[in-house]
Amino acid sequence: MKAFTNQNPRTLDEAVSLAREALQAGQSVSFAGGGTDLLQLMKDRLVNRPGSGQPDVLVNLKTVDGLDEISSTAQGGMTIGGLTTLDTLTEHPVIRDQFTSLAEAAESVATPQIRNTGTVAGNVVQRPWCWYYRNDFPCYKAGGNQCFSVVGENQLHAIFGGGPSYIVHPSDLAPALVAHDATFRIVGPEGERILVRIGFLRSPEPGRGT
Repeated sequence: MKAFTNQNPRTLDEAVSLAREALQAGQSVSFAGGGTDLLQLMKDRLVNRPGSGQPDVLVNLKTVDGLDEISSTAQGGMTIGGLTTLDTLTEHPVIRDQFTSLAEAAESVATPQIRNTGTVAGNVVQRPWCWYYRNDFPCYKAGGNQCFSVVGENQLHAIFGGGPSYIVHPSDLAPALVAHDATFRIVGPEGERILVRIGFLRSPEPGRGT
C-alpha cells in the first residue's frame, strides 16, 4: 500500500476544505467511511490503476458528526446519512416497515461483519468492478484495450448499454433506491449537488467513468 496522509475532520465543511486544499496542492484524495472496499483496493494497489487515483490524502468521514443519522421527512420519505451502516439500515423499524426492499437489500450484503462496518454511501459509490478487474487482467478499466468478458465469463456483466467495457455497478442497495426514487445529496470541493437516481447511477457506456 502506498503511504498516505490520514485526515480526521470534525465537520463536513472541514472535510471538504481538507480535500480542496489537497487537490489544489496537486495531491489525489479519497474519502473513507467504513473502508471495507476502498482499503482493500488500496492494499491490492488496484486504486493505483489508470483513472482510479491511489490517494495521497485519505479523509476519514467517520469523525464527522451527524453523517450516520436517519430521519423522516415531511413528505413521508426518509433521509439516510451516508455513514449509516448497513446493519443499522436493516434494523430500523420504519425502513423495515415502509421501505422493506431497502432493508432486505442491506440484509443481503456479504457477512454480519461487513454489514456492521460498511456504510450506505460506500455501498452506493463503490467503484464498479468485475472479477477480471479485481484479478489483475489488463482490461479497459485497468488501462488495457479489451474487455475480457466479451469472450470469457460474462454471466454477471451488462446486458444493455455496455461497450467497450461491460462492467456493472456492484451496489446491493442501488436497485431498491432506484425503485424508491431516491435522490442523492453530494457535497465536495466543487460544491453541493442534488442528483436523482438516473443522474447518479449510470450504465457502462463509452466515455463514462463506470
